Amino acid sequence: MNKLRKFEDVFKLSTLALHFNGSHPQATRNRFKMFRIVYEHIITFLCFVSLLYSIILYDVNNKEYTEVIKNGVMAIVCVTVTFKFTILLRNRDDIQSLIDTINQDYELSEDLSEEEQHIVMKHANMGVDVCKIWLAASIVTGLLFPVKAFVLMAYKYINGEWELVPMFDLNWPFINGIKKNPIIFTCIFAQCLSFDFFSASMYLGFDPLGPIFLVHACGQLDLLSNRFMKLFSQGTTADAKENLKLIHLKLLEIYMYVKKIQDIFVVLYEFNMKTTTFLIPFSTFQFVESLRKKDISLEFASFAISAVFHFYMPCFYGNKLMDMSEKLRQSIYACGWEMERDIEIRKTILFMLTRTTVPLGIKSIFYSICLDTFGEMASQAYGIYNLMNAAWG
Repeated sequence: MNKLRKFEDVFKLSTLALHFNGSHPQATRNRFKMFRIVYEHIITFLCFVSLLYSIILYDVNNKEYTEVIKNGVMAIVCVTVTFKFTILLRNRDDIQSLIDTINQDYELSEDLSEEEQHIVMKHANMGVDVCKIWLAASIVTGLLFPVKAFVLMAYKYINGEWELVPMFDLNWPFINGIKKNPIIFTCIFAQCLSFDFFSASMYLGFDPLGPIFLVHACGQLDLLSNRFMKLFSQGTTADAKENLKLIHLKLLEIYMYVKKIQDIFVVLYEFNMKTTTFLIPFSTFQFVESLRKKDISLEFASFAISAVFHFYMPCFYGNKLMDMSEKLRQSIYACGWEMERDIEIRKTILFMLTRTTVPLGIKSIFYSICLDTFGEMASQAYGIYNLMNAAWG
């Protein structure tokens, strides 16, 4: 059995991305890094302003609704990455507390049996898989925008039709008439590329955190279920009473751990649900429209898939947390308590059964984060896509 290291080593992909964009709870903030953070957010704000400028003054007036949708998608990304950075900055102490809890559990796992170490390792690997999925999604989606621009410029050059192709074809205040000037174009392209990398690092760094924290709670609940099934099969009644006390204390810690996750992500997951409801149909519509014009927009196809993952993963692991909570309740009931005469043990078992009647889970402001909620969001997104397709398709 491989030894589990610290959070920063196990989930290296997410940690490196958080350090890169300066949002890690323990990130050192010297003058250079503070300047870079301010620069990244200024660039994000400028992109957001130019997107709104294009939408309001050009796209809507010219009734170019596909351009409205395309620029609207990128405007939502600007707001999203800024919102995520704000959450990381505001809750950095609580997030660090969750990381410290995971590190402590990994350290304690060294003294567990091989079976229980396997449980902890299995759930840690689930978190690593989430990081790998977001690495692929961030790299593919982030690179497709600049790569497409370079490929089109190369293609036009080979065919004797040299033309500068921007990453995002936007209208800019004050410089719109000279945006094709090579120097101005290079500055705009560098600005968009910087925003692209910053956004990709925010998605890679931030989005795996929620599922990682949730899947760790699932692993700890699985450990307690396993211990309950062996509670009365080994040792004396006194041993069982002591083990039950330790299990109860650990369960209280898990409840507090999940409550902290809830407090950090409650507003974000509500925001994610609302934005994803629009991002999926918007990006899908943009991709379908490009096919109709015989111009394949792979970047928006990748964006649509990433948007699905954006809300599906928290819902999947939120659902898994509820399932593991139900599994724990069943383990408590089936542990063999009816054969014990000790009244204190019976009272503790009854208390824990009562507490676990309502499955442990997390919620947004209005919804439980589970697969049923994801299904409802997907249904709403499909309805919006059909409406757009009927109106402008």
